[in-house]
Amino acid sequence: MITKLMTELQHVSTYHIDDFKDFMTLKNYSPRTIKTYSQIANQFMVWWQGLPNKPAMNDGIVRQYLLKRFKDGMDWQTVNSDYSAIQKWFKNVLMLDWSLTKLPRPKKDKKLPSILSKEDVVKIIEAAPTFKQQVMLSFIYATGVRLSEAIEMKIEDIDGNRHQVRVNKGKGNKDRLILIPEVLLTLLREYYKKENPEIYLFNGITKGKAYSPRSIQLMMQEAKRRAKINKKGSIHTLRNCYATHHLEGGTDLVFLQEQMGHKNLRTTIRYIGLCVERHKYIKHPIDHLTIAYRNKTA
Repeated sequence: MITKLMTELQHVSTYHIDDFKDFMTLKNYSPRTIKTYSQIANQFMVWWQGLPNKPAMNDGIVRQYLLKRFKDGMDWQTVNSDYSAIQKWFKNVLMLDWSLTKLPRPKKDKKLPSILSKEDVVKIIEAAPTFKQQVMLSFIYATGVRLSEAIEMKIEDIDGNRHQVRVNKGKGNKDRLILIPEVLLTLLREYYKKENPEIYLFNGITKGKAYSPRSIQLMMQEAKRRAKINKKGSIHTLRNCYATHHLEGGTDLVFLQEQMGHKNLRTTIRYIGLCVERHKYIKHPIDHLTIAYRNKTA
């Protein structure tokens, strides 16, 4: 009896998740979004099925789930993704009500992203165990691409004549072109001659297969350890460095927004708070005022 019930529950779960995948496919969501949102919906379904007496599926149950996620220590970004995925699933597949009063969207944490100095970036790249890994770290830093975009980058996406790399279906399923310097092109040509990659710019263990994102994350941590850098920083920190160091060098903010693939300029503006070099050129008004103060020793 228990086995039969579990089979039925699994069938219901699979049925609704497959419908959700179909909906997102028809809406032309990126494969990465479809995978992530499906996993979130499935995780919620498994949690719901494990509740005593399996209460009716409604937005009150979602509220309970999201509160649990916060209590379990999940950060804003994770819970916000849960919210977005389950909301789309509820409204477009299950056709259930979604009360904004019961379920206000989580307020975004106003945290500054982690950052490394140019000197630290050099140390990390030099400390990477292999030439291939050095090139990979250099590529991510010099282009500001996301990890998911870097591993999907193909050889045909590099346009040496126009000094550009093409990002296909980045975040939000958007394509974009990124301007790259001659020094990176020279490095990529040397890398291509030595490694002879196939299809993808950075092959994994097997030729013609993409590099594992987990392997890149572990490689970054190993390079940091070798470089004796204890500051907080992940592979995504190189993207933060790309933006911050560009702004410190005087790069136009709107141009940088386009290069990074930000939907909103406000996302790009937050990097200004990380710029150290720009602070040297700030002239405070009080520096040029002559003020006669009363005798402070009296």
